[in-house]
Amino acid sequence: MIEIKHLRLVQALASAGSLSGAARQLGYSQPAVTQQLQKLEAELNTPLLTRTTTGVHLTSAGEVLLRHGASVLSSVSLARAEVDAVAGLRAGQVRVTSFASAAATLLPGAFAAVSQAHPGLSFTLVEALPEESLDILRNGECDLAVVYHYASGSSNDEPAPLAFTDEVSTELLEENVYVALPRSHPASAKARVTLNDLADDHWIAGCPSCRGNLVNSCEVAGFSPDIAFETDDYVALQRLVAAGLGVAMVTDIMLAAARPDSDLVLRRLSPAPVRTVRVVSSQSLLRVPGVRQTIDALSAAAGGLDLVTVD
Repeated sequence: MIEIKHLRLVQALASAGSLSGAARQLGYSQPAVTQQLQKLEAELNTPLLTRTTTGVHLTSAGEVLLRHGASVLSSVSLARAEVDAVAGLRAGQVRVTSFASAAATLLPGAFAAVSQAHPGLSFTLVEALPEESLDILRNGECDLAVVYHYASGSSNDEPAPLAFTDEVSTELLEENVYVALPRSHPASAKARVTLNDLADDHWIAGCPSCRGNLVNSCEVAGFSPDIAFETDDYVALQRLVAAGLGVAMVTDIMLAAARPDSDLVLRRLSPAPVRTVRVVSSQSLLRVPGVRQTIDALSAAAGGLDLVTVD
């Protein structure tokens, strides 16, 4: 019989590379780890470890347990989180993951509104990209994930992440995506700009997801962007554009988080891409005290966002 403790043991052995290291990770003595390993190998009638001068390594059978164990342990963690939610064991705390510009614009007001109405509630926040945020949610390590997805209507668009059966997704807003230009750029005189107008420019790219959208959009337009700078800091991105070092794509939330520099010009793109921002949770996690209220507060914050006007 393979038990959860066995899967945790194999995971610790693979991670630590030694019996003593695995024992420390699991909080056991080394003899206890050795005994548990020997019993498991006897049960399965096959060795799970090989010992070398550099430490211990999993055999092929051990690798099979490691691979299947990763998904099993993830499911167990999520199940425990949802059971805790139902039982109210996390009452008073809402755990949120979000991308940076939403954390700077939507979350402060939403957290403040919920805290004012329910003083006993507290929040934790982890910044992460959308794919990472969804993984954190599905591993049972947060209650809400604020994520986004780009779309331009092209067949090259990245597909929206598939929702798990129990997941609940609430759209917060649909952002415009603009091109940011230095005021001296020839295209700044146009009301609308196409990507082909910028094919010969240097580009300043943002986070990996934003960079992926930029590359896909430019490839649809028939060229590969010359990415001269990469930064996850949306303030630095705007300043680099304003300094004449390149052009960049920016969204409503990025501009709300950091108002545009006077030497920076914003122009609408044609065709016009959009970025949809949503908050994801699960039916079970909605029973956590404060989660539903936080979703409602995020929707209100998105509706009241002070956006930059672009003609």
